[in-house]
Parts: sequence; structure tokens; C-alpha cells
Amino acid sequence: MHKYVVIVVFIISFFSLFYIFKSKLSIATMQYFPIDEQVFFDDSVTDITIISNDAEIEWSISSTSSEIAYLRQDVSLLFENGKFKGIQSMWKQHLDHLELQKRFKQQNSSLLQAISFHHGEIHYPDEQISSIQKMTSDHLYFIKDDGKIHAFRKPSNTLEKNWKIKLNEMTEQQLFYHWNMLINHFNIQEDEYDSFPLTKLIEYEEATLPNRSKKETEKIIGQLWEGLYKNYIVLLKEKENEQNSHYVPLIMIAKDNSHLLVIYELNNQKQKLIQRLD
Repeated sequence: MHKYVVIVVFIISFFSLFYIFKSKLSIATMQYFPIDEQVFFDDSVTDITIISNDAEIEWSISSTSSEIAYLRQDVSLLFENGKFKGIQSMWKQHLDHLELQKRFKQQNSSLLQAISFHHGEIHYPDEQISSIQKMTSDHLYFIKDDGKIHAFRKPSNTLEKNWKIKLNEMTEQQLFYHWNMLINHFNIQEDEYDSFPLTKLIEYEEATLPNRSKKETEKIIGQLWEGLYKNYIVLLKEKENEQNSHYVPLIMIAKDNSHLLVIYELNNQKQKLIQRLD
């Protein structure tokens, strides 16, 4: 009888470990491959919208590839006045469309910013693997003033212009203080780098990085998101229900084009990622 109990416990433990391992893989896998020249994203969008008069916000992401992909992944990061607010991520096989959506009540006047990375692996019969990728983003100025609630992306009157200036300055001051602390901690020579927040990486969806071609820019960005996924996004997903108090990561590209850095603080640990630029 004891022998059968041991066997049953072993089987249960084996399958438990298997599903845990499988779950980890579903979070931790994102890999850059050469960009596919035939498959692409037909449609992709990130949207932050106020949907009711009681300050409810909807944050949604969707993407559709021109063909069914072996693997599709979307990930989106949301920041409030420069501070991390939430993450959405999905990993699925053998499909062409993904949708993610979250709703939440917004309490205070804030600048909400989201940036998303849409990714796919295309597998061919000759074992060739390629990637498709695209970034999208959105932002929303949410105003709660004298009991009144409204939101805008671009200001249309003096009141909204003043709120935009106020929220931008608040965000920039917080980020400037935090990034300077990290730069000093890692003893980085700031004048040797061109720097910008992760939320502004979207600008290089169309533009090219300094002294880089479009193809080189796509490769650098794809590998950058691969590194962020493994070293930053996975940690956020694993602790999704915990309070992750940190700010927008700072991307620093060396002026000699040799490497880039990503610096951030997560779970009270200061982090520096290094990506060599070929």
C-alpha cells in the first residue's frame, strides 16, 4: 500500500513540476530572429481611453499579423507620471490575432503613457525562423479638477495646455531625479551617451537610430526588447500582484555606437543591462 502511495505522489509531483515549467516558458520566451520580408503586421494598436464619467480607464492592446504565426507575443507597459502602473502580456501559438484589455479607476490627475511591443515568430518548413515586430504607444492626460473629470491627448484650450505643462513637468522632475541617482550609482559618464526614456523608444518605429540603417535599427530594437523581456518584463509578470514601485527605464546609447545601456530599479535592486551593438 505504501508503495502505491509513493508512486501516486511521484506522479502528482511530476505533473505539477511540468505545468510550472510550462507556465514559466509561456512567460520567459521571446527571441529576436532576422526580420521576415514577406509577413508583417496588418494592424496593431495601443489605446488608453476614458470610458465613463466615474474615472474608469480602459487600456487595450491588439495586433493582427498578415499570416498565422508559429508564435505570437504582445507586451505592454503602462506608466503614470513616469511611475510604473501596470503590465499586460500574452503568449500564444498558431494564430494571427491577439487582444489584451484592462480597466481601472483612476484616482488622481495624471499623465498616462503606454508602450507596447508586438512580436511573432515565423517558422518555415526548411527550419528557417524569422521575426515580425512592431511598436505602438498611446498617452492620455487625465484631469480631475473640482470634482469634474475629463481627458485629452492634445490640449484644445488654455486650461488643458496648463494641465499638460504641469503634468509634464511633474513627470520629468521625478524621472530626472531618479535617473541621476542611477547614473551616479553606476558611475556612468553621462556625456558619452544619448539618452531617452523607454516610452520614447516608439519614435524609432519610423525613424532610424543615429548612424544606423533601418535594418540595423530594427535589429537593435528587436534585441533590446528581447533583453527587456528576459530581464525586466518576466520579473514584472512573476510579481504582477505585488506593488512594483519603480520608474520608466532609461535607455542610453553610446555616442561611439559600441553599445547601449538600460538602467532601472526594480524591487529595490538597481539594474544595468548592456547590449553590444555590432
